[in-house]
Amino acid sequence: MVIAGASGPIGRRLVVAAKDRWRVTVLTRRVDGSEPEGTTPLAWTPTAAKDGDVAHLEGLGRVLSGADVLVNLAGASIADGRFGPEHRKAIVDSRLDATTTLVQAAARAERAPRTWFQASGASVYGDRGEEELEDRSEPDTSFFLGQLGVAWEQAAAPAAERSRLIVGRIGVVLAPEAEAWRRLVLPIRLGVGGPLGDGKQWWPWIHGADLIGSMLFLIDAGEAGGTYALTAPEPARQIEITRAAARALRRPAIVPVPAFALRLLFGGMPDMVLFPSTKVRPARLLEHGFAFRYPTIDAAVEGLLAD
Repeated sequence: MVIAGASGPIGRRLVVAAKDRWRVTVLTRRVDGSEPEGTTPLAWTPTAAKDGDVAHLEGLGRVLSGADVLVNLAGASIADGRFGPEHRKAIVDSRLDATTTLVQAAARAERAPRTWFQASGASVYGDRGEEELEDRSEPDTSFFLGQLGVAWEQAAAPAAERSRLIVGRIGVVLAPEAEAWRRLVLPIRLGVGGPLGDGKQWWPWIHGADLIGSMLFLIDAGEAGGTYALTAPEPARQIEITRAAARALRRPAIVPVPAFALRLLFGGMPDMVLFPSTKVRPARLLEHGFAFRYPTIDAAVEGLLAD
């Protein structure tokens, strides 16, 4: 297995789950000893395709040749910024540059990776209010993250010519090490938790263990291919997630955080990440028979706070 983007929360979890089954190579900008234990690090240049570095693409192609699985998670953090022009450019460029480089390198491989898992985001569906959504629902290209998701997926599309391509539209990951969960639970621990904005927005959440489990499930399922929503089967409103955590911690969850205050603190990030309402179910994943460990938000929160 070759993983691009192994340094993030999802990548680190995937390495732990995968390294007992595969020899894992992690692509990193710089080999400095901080790479996950039990993996083989390889320095790469995500902008090689844009830079026209043919030698690098050919060398990377040799690394990818014959790989059972390539997992592409590479991209700058979405939530860690204010969504100003520079942040938006970094989000877009980091994803498209890395994906294009991997696609062009794989095209040069004698044998392309058998399976290609391509990350995308459930945010591709946009801010859809109460609309019932599932894997096959159309993206919202009027929404910045919807445009990003479409472009990211299109950049990976040529991989399907030689590899079994799986596109995972990943929801809000709830895990102890995930930034979204840490930011949500801290004010609750301090007794000042409550709705973000009106709190009625649907969050397409998924427990970190189920995310990794679903990724490996699809990789193992030879018939799996195409686009999948990687979200819990029971979406929850933001206030429901907050209240579940508050119950588990025996804290109140009654202090609302006004939208204007969040915008002052975080710039444009809340309008992209916290306020959109995306009620999506993982219909295709359920059709394949994947069994969630944490199908409900109460079960997920109990598991998270027990970790």
